Amino acid sequence: MAAFRAKRERHGRTVRGALLAHLGGRAPLGFFESVVAGAIEFLRGAWPEELEKLTWQVSDAPLGPSVGEEVSRYSVNRELHRITIFRIPIERLTHHRRTDRMDERFHIEQFVFQATAELLGKDPGDLIPDRFKP
Repeated sequence: MAAFRAKRERHGRTVRGALLAHLGGRAPLGFFESVVAGAIEFLRGAWPEELEKLTWQVSDAPLGPSVGEEVSRYSVNRELHRITIFRIPIERLTHHRRTDRMDERFHIEQFVFQATAELLGKDPGDLIPDRFKP
C-alpha cells in the first residue's frame, strides 16, 4: 500500500518533494553572489591600487551576537583586507518593498559599497568615480 501512495497523484499533480528541500541548494545564493561579485569588480576597476589585496566572501549570517540591537549586514577586517557580506540579514531584515530585480540589485550593492568604504576609511559616495556623478 505504501508504494501505491508514493506514486499517487494528488489533485492532478505529481508527487512533490519536501517543502524545505531547496534550502540546502545553491540556487537562492546565485543571484546574490553575482551581484556582490559585480559590485566588487566595479569597485576594483575604480580603485585598483586600494582594492588590489581585497578578499571577500558571502556568508549566510553573522556567527556571533551583533554589536548593538541591529543584526550586521556585513563585517570588515582591515588587517586581512577582507569584507564579508551577510545574505540573510540583507535579504530578509531590510528593504521590505522590493519592486523588481534591479531594485534588489541596488539594495545589495548598497551594502557592498558601505563595507568597502568602511574598509578604505571613506564615505560610500566617494567610491563612485567622477564620471558617474551628476
